Amino acid sequence: MDELKRGCQILQVEAFNSEKKRSGVSMRRGAHIHVHWKGAAEMILAHCSQFYSQDGDKQMLDAQARGQIRAIIEKMAAKSLRCIAFAHKEVTDPQPHESSLEDTELTLLGVVGLKDPCRPEVRSAVESCKNAG
Repeated sequence: MDELKRGCQILQVEAFNSEKKRSGVSMRRGAHIHVHWKGAAEMILAHCSQFYSQDGDKQMLDAQARGQIRAIIEKMAAKSLRCIAFAHKEVTDPQPHESSLEDTELTLLGVVGLKDPCRPEVRSAVESCKNAG
């Protein structure tokens, strides 16, 4: 992993934005420049035009595939899982003069569901608020 890190140069970072619900980074590895995004699954999916099939082949994200991915996201959300998606794009020019990273025509890498339970003290804090009026 350390060798992989040494081979990469971070070019630009876009910190998590609560309005856009995502964060991104552009990086150079050898002659290739990639932009990587992570964030709320529905927000990332909206910027994707391709995805990798189970066989690892890149495919167009048509309406049917998009619907299937949305259904997966909805099922995870129904189980109270926080859904995070990851996407990337290879770019030819890092465009250092622009203030934001390239976020169109992304390729969806995957979606994960994270269990994010409330902290134990939240229940008593909510009860205190209810009792306060």
